[in-house]
Amino acid sequence: MKKYISALIILSLSFLLVSAQTKKKNDSGSKFTSIIQLGILEGDAGKTFGQLQLVNGIQKDAWFYGLGVGIDYYGSKRSVPLFVDVKRDFKKGNKTPFVFADAGYNVSWLRDSEKSYIWGTNYKPTGGLYYEAGIGYKFILKNKLAFGFTAGYSFKEQKETYGNTLIIEPPADGQPYYNPPVDSYHYKFRRISIKFNCSF
Repeated sequence: MKKYISALIILSLSFLLVSAQTKKKNDSGSKFTSIIQLGILEGDAGKTFGQLQLVNGIQKDAWFYGLGVGIDYYGSKRSVPLFVDVKRDFKKGNKTPFVFADAGYNVSWLRDSEKSYIWGTNYKPTGGLYYEAGIGYKFILKNKLAFGFTAGYSFKEQKETYGNTLIIEPPADGQPYYNPPVDSYHYKFRRISIKFNCSF
């Protein structure tokens, strides 16, 4: 799992480098755009946690369509959301409000200290649904570099299952009995997301 997450992050960083060197508008008015988003998460845990996202996509007139990857901390459960990002500007100009919506899959990427397993268990962490929606405002500079912020509602799922394998004394036929009790935990994290972003 770690190698896939590392590959996604490296791929996103590669897109950033390529876009910085080759970004040009085409005849249709669309352009390749990269966005770096750094934010905080507030929810029932009563603490503030951080998140980092990289989004690459196409800006065409008032619409932006992109693919994103992030590193998301909430409570004691680290994860990597993979998502489709859509934004819609309200007006043309150097200052504009916009709305956005994200949807995708939340990949569980727990550290050893975050896992709920104990010795001898069959432990398996999995991800789940991820989505976020909200509003934002951006300021576009003369060189097309833009800064902005967003506020929205974020939801993500994570699951963990584990169970001990109980071996009972073999009967006369020599076949042991196995009784694998399984515990399952389904986490649903709902929180307010505030992000600051830079696009170019």
